[in-house]
Amino acid sequence: MKDIGYAALIAAFLFMTVPLWLSHKQRLGISKDIIVASIRSFVQLMAIGYIITFVFSLKSPVVFTLLILFMIIVAARTCAKRGGEFQHSFLIAFLAIVTAEMVSVLIWVSFEIVVYEAQYILPMSGMIIGSSMVAVSLTFDRLKREFDLTKELIMGKLALGATNRQASQDLIETTVKAALIPNVEAMKTIGLVQLPGMMTGAIIAGASPVIAVKYQLVILLTAFGNAAITSIMVSNMTYPAFFKQRMF
Repeated sequence: MKDIGYAALIAAFLFMTVPLWLSHKQRLGISKDIIVASIRSFVQLMAIGYIITFVFSLKSPVVFTLLILFMIIVAARTCAKRGGEFQHSFLIAFLAIVTAEMVSVLIWVSFEIVVYEAQYILPMSGMIIGSSMVAVSLTFDRLKREFDLTKELIMGKLALGATNRQASQDLIETTVKAALIPNVEAMKTIGLVQLPGMMTGAIIAGASPVIAVKYQLVILLTAFGNAAITSIMVSNMTYPAFFKQRMF
């Protein structure tokens, strides 16, 4: 692929002047957030680009596995902010994400979709971990909202003799469904409304569009499975906190 000069990257940042101008004009108060987000994305992506280049050069499974673990830890810490009201929210998020990642990699390698090398596992894991992070964050957030809305109903079920799990069944079902909405909607419109990242990148790099589609389907279906795994795990590990921390 043709390299892009830094001058071209800086020119691309000119697009950010549009939302900045609109924010100032409409007094939205998000100018600072836009500037900080733009700078952080530039610094973080450039840094990870050089780090991954170094990891590729080492050709060590241990090194890139540790990098994936670091990515999972960062994702879990981000999710834990959403679940700050719950005890052990970081540990819950970490266990859910790492479980989904292990299942994904096992499937990829077992069915020879890719080999366990940094060139393939790192970028694919990055997309999967990101998807899992969104699902976990949505699960934490939705659990709190649904409990606040259905607290009296849950207490009524408990009064009638239901166990904590039985009283929370509807809460868990609603939460998992809500956490899967982004993935479900993406699957409905993919190829019609958008050409997803991995497919687009592979085509730009010169791969056959059909092969690019196959890899994108692997990521899409894996991401959906991960969202389901993580949301179910987080819901089942978190709901007991309502009875220990918030209800009584």
